[in-house]
Amino acid sequence: MMIHTPTLLLLSLAINLMSASLMLFIHHIKPDRRNFLLWACSAFAFSGSILLLSLGALTDQLALGLFFGGLVSLISVLLLLAGFYALYQQSSEVRLTRRFVILLLLGYVILASVLEIRLVLACMEALLYLWCACLIFSLSHNRQRILYIVSCIYLLHFVVLLSQSIALLIGAPGAEPGGEDWLLDAVFFMHMILTVGSVLLLPLMAYIETESELTALSERDPLTELLNRRGLFKLGSRYCLGEEAHEQPLCVVVLDIDHFKQVNDNFGHHCGDEVIRFVAQILLSESRQGDLIGRIGGEEFAIIMPGVNGPDARSICDRIRTQVEQRSAQGACHPCTGVTVSVGGVCAHAKGADLDHLLGRADAAMYRVKQNGRNGVQFASGPDRLRLVDTSEV
Repeated sequence: MMIHTPTLLLLSLAINLMSASLMLFIHHIKPDRRNFLLWACSAFAFSGSILLLSLGALTDQLALGLFFGGLVSLISVLLLLAGFYALYQQSSEVRLTRRFVILLLLGYVILASVLEIRLVLACMEALLYLWCACLIFSLSHNRQRILYIVSCIYLLHFVVLLSQSIALLIGAPGAEPGGEDWLLDAVFFMHMILTVGSVLLLPLMAYIETESELTALSERDPLTELLNRRGLFKLGSRYCLGEEAHEQPLCVVVLDIDHFKQVNDNFGHHCGDEVIRFVAQILLSESRQGDLIGRIGGEEFAIIMPGVNGPDARSICDRIRTQVEQRSAQGACHPCTGVTVSVGGVCAHAKGADLDHLLGRADAAMYRVKQNGRNGVQFASGPDRLRLVDTSEV
């Protein structure tokens, strides 16, 4: 059964205009979200390409309608791509791709004058849709199902357009100009379905990405970009209660910067912030991959170490303490050259452990280091109701 092309054009035009209006409304509510404005312009441009194509067919200027309609359609995909760069706040990459965009449009104008317009357009749009799919996978902050769906839609766009290009190259039935263009109708039909799907999912995708960013901000310390107390407990609970909980040791460490008040009093709060960042960088560089590191107070940090025994945890903590002392003495945290830390820790079986209780035990061990002169490491020992394990038993 043949697909009625005028009906397809009208449906696609109506859907894109409604989608563009929706995007503009969202941009009006959230003017800082530039991606919605770009996506609205993309939908309007695609609607314009449909109108140009329709005018070309009605005025017996099909070749001219295809040429200008194809050019505007190409611009609509470029605007779609620019919307994704705006969503992921990649303004520098946008500037780098401006030359490519100019070359692409010039290439279309030149090639479309000597080759089959539909072939040139299909090849270029296929490349851009593939670019969109790869961009989502490479830049997205999470891997929600909606992102896979949107990426798959753009990959289907790529496959459809690539198939059209191959058909035009080999002169498949239905691809010849002047004949029964059922292949072109089929491509329009697929474009309509895929465009509707992608346009309807774009606001949801943008919402999920925005929520992901806000969640990350609420769980991170803005000064050091380490986890805050909320983020540390949220991620750390999976080692005790989640699917990753096993009958394995779990070490919790609390670290405090010595004489931090004197740093602020003598050098100012700006220097105090530099000291906090200095210690945070050492924690990141000296901890193991998979350890959870958080800033849980003004000058207090915590580390959750899954699957490490007591002696190894003590060795890691002593290495951190030594690095802070040595690098500070070497001027790595100028003008504060005498930065030291006191470290307390505790080990327990991970499964069913109470992180809050373990942090309290580690904190108590750290304060014993403070009482004994600071700049040291001490681990709590002795069993309790949580079956805490002495470091020599792990």
